[in-house]
Amino acid sequence: MRNRNGIFWGLFLLLSAGILIVSQLHLITYQFSFWTIVATIFLVAVLIKSLVYFAVSGTVFSLAFLGILYAKPLGITALVPWTILGAALLISIGLSMIFRPLLAKHRPWMRKYYHYDWHKADYNGPDVKTVDDPDVVVSVKMGNSIRYVESDDFKNADVSVNMGEAKVYFENVVVQDTANIHVDVSLGNIELFLPQNWNIVKGINNHMGNISEVGVRRLDDNSPTVTISGLVSLGNLKITYI
Repeated sequence: MRNRNGIFWGLFLLLSAGILIVSQLHLITYQFSFWTIVATIFLVAVLIKSLVYFAVSGTVFSLAFLGILYAKPLGITALVPWTILGAALLISIGLSMIFRPLLAKHRPWMRKYYHYDWHKADYNGPDVKTVDDPDVVVSVKMGNSIRYVESDDFKNADVSVNMGEAKVYFENVVVQDTANIHVDVSLGNIELFLPQNWNIVKGINNHMGNISEVGVRRLDDNSPTVTISGLVSLGNLKITYI
């Protein structure tokens, strides 16, 4: 993880320096405003981070927004923003499906999803289940899923959502010492309902997404440590303490 962060910041600083130098030397005839340059640096940062972390949606949509921002010099003003964003959405879905096996190699928590999606997933209706297992897998594509986890020795949960919604309730769960929750949400929503007395440690990569917390934590000496990690790309992760 540290190596990837180093690559991201290194490339970001190099490209930012290049953008500033080119803009000040007027090597490009088209004049850009200060805010256009600021927006460009931000979008380039998102693009680099998405490439480093193999985030398809973040890569495609950052390029789409850059295309909208530079529509005039690129000669694509005939394409209205909604057309570009619609095309980006379809491209993102298509590339995610095509490169899913490759992405699974670079994201260990996705390997379970890849096999689960093709062999076990039920696409015929709402997916509501109660799971009594220390290791939980939730995978949603263009649908909705609700999981009620009940375990006396919860260890790990892998929650993946692509253009859908998943709600996972951990109310009836006991963590003996530590546990991990991996999330991977792209163009969708994940809501985790966690006990108030869990000591939550977050290590989530956020690519143009939203991460929020609702409720109050009430920690004590017996609070177990639960680590939430993974990726939020153009999606929403909501953590609700119950």
